[in-house]
Amino acid sequence: MLDEERQVRFTQLWTEAQPAVSAYVRAIVRDSHVSKDIVQNTAIVLLRKFVEWDSQREFLPWAMGFAKFEVLAHRRDVARNRLLFDEALLEAITESWPTAVSELSLEQSALHDCLETLPPKARKIVRLRYFEELKMKQVAEQVGSSAGAARIALMRIRRQLLDCVNRRLQAAAGEA
Repeated sequence: MLDEERQVRFTQLWTEAQPAVSAYVRAIVRDSHVSKDIVQNTAIVLLRKFVEWDSQREFLPWAMGFAKFEVLAHRRDVARNRLLFDEALLEAITESWPTAVSELSLEQSALHDCLETLPPKARKIVRLRYFEELKMKQVAEQVGSSAGAARIALMRIRRQLLDCVNRRLQAAAGEA
């Protein structure tokens, strides 16, 4: 068992690394429930192995290694599925992920800012479809429109968000 100081240190490091690990796992394992389970299993393994962590090493790459093994364990469990990454591709993704996280963070921040600029009804459509994962028919019922109208509205919202994110990223690149 970890002493209180190590528990606090682990919590700080995991809190920083968890979004990147979650995004990595979600990029490989598309089922959101399964990816959450894999991230949770990764956290448990990391906590158990934390006494072995060399504080001279960066935590995120160390955590990514365990996440990769959890993904591989999941792959073994569902080997009968048709579509799986081969190990070379999985290794390449694992190695490049920490670098990609900073770029994703900028994009996520831009998307968050752009979502805030949407009118309330458009934000509700996005929330229902992507955060609550409702089908378009259910989204349409919630906002009081036909499924076709809701689909067209969502298409326009996505275009508006894409344009907004691109503008913000270009502006950020110009400032750098």
